[in-house]
Amino acid sequence: MPSPYAELKSDDRIVARFLDCYHKIWQANFPGLNKRAHWHVIFAARTSSGESVSCRSIHRALYGTYGTDIRTCIERIKDCEADGFVRIVDPSNQACAASPSCLVVPTERLRANFDAHCAATLAEVRAVFGEDEDARLSCSAAAAAAIYAFFGGYDRNWRDTSELVARWKGLTPAYLNDAVDHLITYQYWAIVMLLWSRSEFGCDDPPPHALVVDEINSKMWDTLRLGHLAIRERVGNLIRWGFFAEQTIKKHKAVSLTPIAGTAIAKCLENSKPLLADLHRKLVAETRELALL
Repeated sequence: MPSPYAELKSDDRIVARFLDCYHKIWQANFPGLNKRAHWHVIFAARTSSGESVSCRSIHRALYGTYGTDIRTCIERIKDCEADGFVRIVDPSNQACAASPSCLVVPTERLRANFDAHCAATLAEVRAVFGEDEDARLSCSAAAAAAIYAFFGGYDRNWRDTSELVARWKGLTPAYLNDAVDHLITYQYWAIVMLLWSRSEFGCDDPPPHALVVDEINSKMWDTLRLGHLAIRERVGNLIRWGFFAEQTIKKHKAVSLTPIAGTAIAKCLENSKPLLADLHRKLVAETRELALL
């Protein structure tokens, strides 16, 4: 069976499809935990060199990457606990409430689901490069670290892209910083990429490439679980920040991707292809080492 990526002729569309497939893999194994902080908590809990990882350690990573405050970090840890993926204990290994001083311990459910997500991701990476995606793969520490590194690199590219588009819009420094802080969240990224995939940059469909806001809400419900008003608020912000242009389709408010945003996102995705190739090289090397054992 040919690779589902074989039909794609440009690096930006290849990376976009991989990212879409990855988030579907994540949601299949960690339904509802769709915030970037959830992702970091899960990775930190599973890949820690010890039996647990401290809340402060997770917060340092989140603050350095997204500026996340400690209260939000604790709430995301509690979300993971509520879904049965982590236990929260004190330094004496007794169950306790989530706090800055608590420790986060992975459960068996987390280990099983994380490893399944990891194996599916490795198969997806191999499919990108036309290899046998049914090959037996395991989730080693090195493989998990390589996946983490890829998304760290992509997040930096996306932040730079968000800032470029917002600067083009002419936002003041204060509004610019606020916009970028929001744009790097998964919710905004997912909405923007939905429009990119419908634009002339992401598909070959004929115009119009605009989407009615209600249609965005419908398409994003399973992924984001955001209500209509929340979607409208985010769409309004994306118009103010230079990503979307407002239109009207049959008397309904609609939006399309602006040319500057479409070009910048395409460049961001294209620049992330070497990161994906590096991830592939690391995974191939890891697979070969495991085969020699």
